[in-house]
Amino acid sequence: MQLRVRVLANRRVISEAVAAAIQDVAGLPVIADSTDPTQSHKASRPPHVVVVVGSAFDASTSAAVRMARRRWRHALVIALADSDRVEDGVALVRGGADTWLSRDQGLDALRSLLVRIGSGERFLLPPTALVHIASSLRDPTPGTAGVAAQLTSRESQVLECFAQGLSRSDIAAMLAITPATLRTHVQNILRKFDLHSIDHAALLVAPEPGGATVDDA
Repeated sequence: MQLRVRVLANRRVISEAVAAAIQDVAGLPVIADSTDPTQSHKASRPPHVVVVVGSAFDASTSAAVRMARRRWRHALVIALADSDRVEDGVALVRGGADTWLSRDQGLDALRSLLVRIGSGERFLLPPTALVHIASSLRDPTPGTAGVAAQLTSRESQVLECFAQGLSRSDIAAMLAITPATLRTHVQNILRKFDLHSIDHAALLVAPEPGGATVDDA
C-alpha cells in the first residue's frame, strides 16, 4: 500500500516546500494543504499521514494539529516542532499528534517514520515521551491525586486489556459490556490522562520486554 501523505501549514507556500522535500527523500506523492479555508486542498481520498508544520511563536503548530485531528480522525499526525524540548513535543501529542520531530531532526528522521508507518507500525512515540508522560502521572502537582489513582476499577480493567493488545470487540465481550459502555470508559480514561489516543494510554501500562513498565523507569 502506498501512503497518502498531506502536509498542513498555515501558509500554502510553506506546505508546498515541505511537500516537495518529502517527495524528494521518500518518493511518495504528497499533497500540500493549508489551514486557511480559502487555500484548502480538496482531495477525494483521506490521507494516511498528515505532517503538520507551524510555529510555537504564534501557536500555529498546535492549532494545525487540532485541525488535522478533527478533519482526519484515522490519519497518523506527525508534528514538526520548532523546539527540542520533550515537554513541547508531549504538549503536541496531548493536542492530537501521534508523534513529533524536534527541530534538530531532519528529513531522514521523517522518512524513517514514514517507512515505519508504511510497514504497519502505529505506535510512533519516542521513549522519552513515554517516560515524560509516565513521570507526570506518577508525580502529580501538589494537592492533586495521581491520574492512575483516579481511574475506576472498571477503567483500569479496560486500560489493561488495551495494554494486552485486545481488540475493542474482545474487550467488550470479556468484560460483558456493550460497545457504547466501552466507548464511555475509553473517553473517561483519555480525559483523565489528557491524551487523545487510547493506544498512547495503553503504552504507559504495557510491560516492556523483561517485564518492566514505564513506571519502573
